[in-house]
Amino acid sequence: MQNSVKTIIFIISLILFHVLLSAQEDPRQIYDRATGQMLSGNMEIMMELDIKDKKGRVKEKGFEVLVASFGDVEKTKMSWQKPEAAKGTTVIFTELPDETGVIEVYTPSNGKIRKLKATPENMAMVGSEAQMTGMTSRDPDDLMFTHLPSQEIEGKPCHRIEVKDKNSTDQARGELLVEMDTYRIVQITVFDKNGTKTSFVTLSDFQPVEGMETKVQPMRIITEDYENKKQTEMRVLKVASRTDLTEDDFLLPLRAGDVAESSSTFRNAD
Repeated sequence: MQNSVKTIIFIISLILFHVLLSAQEDPRQIYDRATGQMLSGNMEIMMELDIKDKKGRVKEKGFEVLVASFGDVEKTKMSWQKPEAAKGTTVIFTELPDETGVIEVYTPSNGKIRKLKATPENMAMVGSEAQMTGMTSRDPDDLMFTHLPSQEIEGKPCHRIEVKDKNSTDQARGELLVEMDTYRIVQITVFDKNGTKTSFVTLSDFQPVEGMETKVQPMRIITEDYENKKQTEMRVLKVASRTDLTEDDFLLPLRAGDVAESSSTFRNAD
């Protein structure tokens, strides 16, 4: 009799395990649902940033940003609003398929235009921290997803999803925490190929995007950059869908007498 009871309990446990396993959402589906509610495509963003370096010094920056795709070419235009000394400085990033992109920089103080290759070093010099890209902007077909044990953040249960490049599984990986009830991404942690944590991002203060009922935007994003010992707090002041953008919106604001030149270096606007 005792063995029969044990057998029944074992069978019930197997059935419950199978039910729970079947009910668990696929990590790719969770990722798609989470990123699907964030605004993508052609958009306009106004933001302010506080950037703290390893010595505790804080720089304040403000930008107006336009983002758009034209076929396979993606463009981002950043126009400095703060600090006052850098106001009017404009940077255009052009991402090209299967090749290194181009950076164009216009500085109104001397009327110069510089063109650079979009290498990671040059991207860092021209303030790419204002670009809202990263793990969640990748083509999901190029990624591999794993469902890790769930985690609770501020009393809310979250899905924990590991994200890797499908073709370079030995490289960097990311972990996303996604609220189970809202499917909002609230944390992103990035590790290098050795498993060392290189950056940590928290997203909060989610607000609906004007005119886009199904989209939400985290209005406060804090990034801890452990490699460069830097913290960036981004405050989004405005975000809107801009389906009316054309390539003319991504031209530099040139003046008569401005000088164009190629350069491999650029002094970042302070």
